[in-house]
Amino acid sequence: MALWRRWTTRRTGLVLGAVVVGLVLLGSVVVAVGGADGGSSSSPSSPYDTAEPAIGRSTEEYAGSADAASPLVAPAAPAPDGVTGAGSQGVPVGSAQRSLVRTAQVTVEVGDAATGVRDVRAAAAAAGGFVAEESAGDRGGWVVLRVPADALDAVLDRVAAVGTVTDRSSSVVDATEEVVDLDARVASQQASVARVRALLAEATSIGDVVAIESELARREADLDSLTGRLAALRDQVAFSTVTVDLRVPWTGDDDPTPAAAGFGPGLAAGWEGLLALGTATGTVVGFLLPFLPVVALLAGLVWLVVRRRRRTAQAA
Repeated sequence: MALWRRWTTRRTGLVLGAVVVGLVLLGSVVVAVGGADGGSSSSPSSPYDTAEPAIGRSTEEYAGSADAASPLVAPAAPAPDGVTGAGSQGVPVGSAQRSLVRTAQVTVEVGDAATGVRDVRAAAAAAGGFVAEESAGDRGGWVVLRVPADALDAVLDRVAAVGTVTDRSSSVVDATEEVVDLDARVASQQASVARVRALLAEATSIGDVVAIESELARREADLDSLTGRLAALRDQVAFSTVTVDLRVPWTGDDDPTPAAAGFGPGLAAGWEGLLALGTATGTVVGFLLPFLPVVALLAGLVWLVVRRRRRTAQAA
């Protein structure tokens, strides 16, 4: 009897487990079928259902929608060689031409500052460069040159031949990534300006014209800024900067000449000393003059006190 009950209990548990598993599987099938029916029943919305008038939308939204739909918009300009994307990410710098900014500083001792400056200017002109800044005096001078990058070494050799080089240094900055990045950004901004100009040609209402012209002015200003930065950087790459410091060394001939001796020079020196003494005396008198009233007042008070004491002593 006990065995029968145990076997019946096990069979009942197996049946209940099978029923639960069947219900779970049936629910999964129903959910899957319902999801498939829902996805197939939804039809793609027509682009005309969500179309909005151009007026009332921001200029960015108007420009973005027109860029994607208008057949008259000019295609984006291709990116420069070696550039993937509009930014600096993914730029294969190793395959691009290196853009190096080179600068140099030279200190040269010369016999005559004016002659040294003239020779340095001639060295820059012979290399196709120019003088950016210049200053000269009796004891020396300095010149800032802008010379082609490929002629920098030749210019340094010619400058060294002007006199005796006492100090020389140079530096190189790799600006390849910045140049490539600016190239890509300029190309992207040019395409953006072209698209906005196409939108301006298609605008039919005053509101659209005003909004698009404002956006066009902003994008053109950004393009001018990027173009200027790129031009300045390319100028630094194309022309190296050389700072030349010219110095005239001191010699025995540069010592000041001693004053001549004799009656005339002595009289002149004495007269100058008298003038200096008179000037000093006048300065002291002028300084003490404002204090005379105060000193006189204090002296009068002291005299009155002393006189009163004397009278008191005589009366006693």
